[in-house]
Amino acid sequence: MRKFVSFFLALAIAAGLCAPALAAEEGLANFQKVHSYTEGQFTDVAAESWCAESVRAAVEYGLMDGVGGGRFAPDGSLTLAQTVVMACRIHSTYLGEAPDFSGGEPWYQPYLDYALDSGLITRDYSDGELGQAVTRADFAVIVGAALPDEALPEISSIEEGAIPDVAAEDPCYEAVYRLYRAGVLTGNDASGTFAPDSGINRGSAAALVSRMVDPSLRRQISLVRQPFTPVPMDQLANLDSLRKNATDEELAQAYDAALEIVTPLADLSREEQLLGIAIALRSMFDSGMLYSSSGEHYNDPYGYFVLGMASCAGCTRATGLCLNILGIPYEHVNENQWSHQWCRVDVDGTYWICDAYGLYCGPEPAPYTHPYLT
Repeated sequence: MRKFVSFFLALAIAAGLCAPALAAEEGLANFQKVHSYTEGQFTDVAAESWCAESVRAAVEYGLMDGVGGGRFAPDGSLTLAQTVVMACRIHSTYLGEAPDFSGGEPWYQPYLDYALDSGLITRDYSDGELGQAVTRADFAVIVGAALPDEALPEISSIEEGAIPDVAAEDPCYEAVYRLYRAGVLTGNDASGTFAPDSGINRGSAAALVSRMVDPSLRRQISLVRQPFTPVPMDQLANLDSLRKNATDEELAQAYDAALEIVTPLADLSREEQLLGIAIALRSMFDSGMLYSSSGEHYNDPYGYFVLGMASCAGCTRATGLCLNILGIPYEHVNENQWSHQWCRVDVDGTYWICDAYGLYCGPEPAPYTHPYLT
């Protein structure tokens, strides 16, 4: 009987050893404080520092380390590689995974492979890119992808278009708004500006990743979309060129006319704004404007908007006035030459021609080349 019991006990133990281990459940509960932190641990993080609590949390949760020598370097820049590492740590911990990130060559290669396989990044970056300082936009996109929506519920009321420097066409738009609404991002000022193209320092990164994993650290804010604020006439980027022969009073009249055109376009994408301006100014010309190359105001916005006097120079400056009111810089191509003229505008790194008079608004086929001119 004793042998019989021992036999089945052995079978039970063997079966237990062969059974697959239960997978850890997904969730924020997987984030545990795995490291201790003592006040004064870093000589450059004072207890009263704005980021002291965030640095403590980031270190305790194992998301960030010091830089050596008893320093955290809160004002130091963060690289793209370091951003990928933090995203991998957050993602794998949330899923209850324990991947082996050691022994890579270079050191971040296992993280890069994991990030690609997990969809945290969408392309394989070069070593040169990974060593560069990460922008706030890229940080939000990469780290934001580390957690699913259920881990980032909305706690903040952020209206569409309320973040003043993040446009709907920006690649980071969805990621930034998602993190704002989850209380992870709060903006740099009362207006909620994000500064997507600037770098992010280590202190700010500690605040963001600690809020990602610990909901008690998230901050509730409210942002509403602000009404369109046109650039004042005396602050127009191309003011000297736009004025041409007009007096202050005459330019003010042209400004008011241009303002009526651009106000409905204020919330649109840059491409839609350019097209809207070109369509409006072309419609004015087609309604019966007088062509002139010698009238007193033939080549300024006052002549185009108020006197109804058209030329390619006048249309170009009228277009430029509309652009400047929206805060869009431009280059006046062939200015003050007896040649066709138009506005050249940088649209996210691609130069566009905005030329209502020449019936074209779109990307230039080659630098300073108009598709309808040879």
